[in-house]
Amino acid sequence: MKNYKILFVILLLFICYNLNAQEENSTPNEQNNIIQTNTIEEDSNISKASKALQKAANDSKTKSKIVAAQLYYQKSYNEFKANNLKKSKKNFNLFLEALKSADIDPALYFFIFDDFNEILKQLNSIYSSTTTISTSISKEYSIAMSAEDNSLVEKYISIYSSKPAKERIKLALERSGAYKDIILKTLREMNLPEELLYLPIVESLYNINTISRAGAVGLWQIMAHRGRALGLQINYWIDERKDPEKSTKAACLYLKQLYLMLNDWHLALAAYNRGEYGLIRDMRFSNASNFSEMVNRNAIPKETQNYVPQFIAAATIAKDLESYGFAALNYDQPLKYDVYYTNKVIDLKIVASCANTTLEEIKRLNPALQAWSTPLGYPNFALKIPYGSKDVFSENISKVNDLNPSPGFVKHKIVKGEYLEKIAAKYKTTPKEIYKDNTSLSRRKYLRPGQTLIIRPGRKYFK
Repeated sequence: MKNYKILFVILLLFICYNLNAQEENSTPNEQNNIIQTNTIEEDSNISKASKALQKAANDSKTKSKIVAAQLYYQKSYNEFKANNLKKSKKNFNLFLEALKSADIDPALYFFIFDDFNEILKQLNSIYSSTTTISTSISKEYSIAMSAEDNSLVEKYISIYSSKPAKERIKLALERSGAYKDIILKTLREMNLPEELLYLPIVESLYNINTISRAGAVGLWQIMAHRGRALGLQINYWIDERKDPEKSTKAACLYLKQLYLMLNDWHLALAAYNRGEYGLIRDMRFSNASNFSEMVNRNAIPKETQNYVPQFIAAATIAKDLESYGFAALNYDQPLKYDVYYTNKVIDLKIVASCANTTLEEIKRLNPALQAWSTPLGYPNFALKIPYGSKDVFSENISKVNDLNPSPGFVKHKIVKGEYLEKIAAKYKTTPKEIYKDNTSLSRRKYLRPGQTLIIRPGRKYFK
């Protein structure tokens, strides 16, 4: 991601130059119209950026152009270090030409505005320019760790630092050790406040398997429709809301969208809980311009009123653990694994065997997997295996002829009180399938105790 962002930034320098030239030639009224139009279209641009991100991963043509540009950039850098300035300039020009021909979706510029702003500042400084160009997004993000009425924050600090809630917060903090590095890396890449590291404490207590009553899943408690809109795969085979890396990127993308939309972190957090459209309706209905006004006017549900104070309380405690009685925490070890990319459906039992580990360990490393195997129709699926096992795994898996063997049939002896529908449900299959493998059943009206049936269990039976 970092390399891609560097490449996108360079391209934007050319675009900004052209935009600046157009702006100098426009009248004040025309400039005002441009600003007004940008404000109106901001929401749709955010949506376009999200869709562009989903499509980018499969855009092989653009990807190959970017890779080519990256090679020219590296050559230019190496020549510069070797003091070959002429060759360095030549490769840099080739880099720019390759990048310009990459046909990058303009909506992806959304992700590098912060870096672009910094580059412009540096260029202005180098050339001692008397004018500056600013973007609408500031690099200096921060979340206020207080509210106008801090009584709710103090209330939740007291609750979280006292039993029984203290034990739950302690467990959440310890679990966070497994995911801290993943989350901080993503927050820094997207230039988001690092305090958001503590949001999963409020959302899920850092339990990746948490499912809310409304159906929200994972560390970040993402609803299915929201997850799909953010590019996550959610189907019979896989639920990427449970993937710590992919769900973190999706949640951070959504949080950045909310901040860009609302320009206030307390409102953005409230919208994360309430939904942006619900929160905006509440703001318009109550004429409230900030979170405190919405609380004072009782414009949002109690859950959302409490949500921001709960986050502030959790972050306040996490930043000063000893002061609130959280000492000697036993943090989980950071996630560490090897990755094996595959296009095939592989039974997880075979995966475990080839990696010299247990089925439980493979499921722990791949919490997004829903079925007994790697997902169907998922190109280059990143299968996680124990750290240090990739060479052994690759050697062992290459010797396996059938990566997804049939579990075969089972024999079931009928006992008194059983009926076909009940037996079918037990083996995750249907009466119709049982009839196919037991033709004698069609000649009898009732099942006989002691009778043996041949049953082909459904896939879910072996999960």
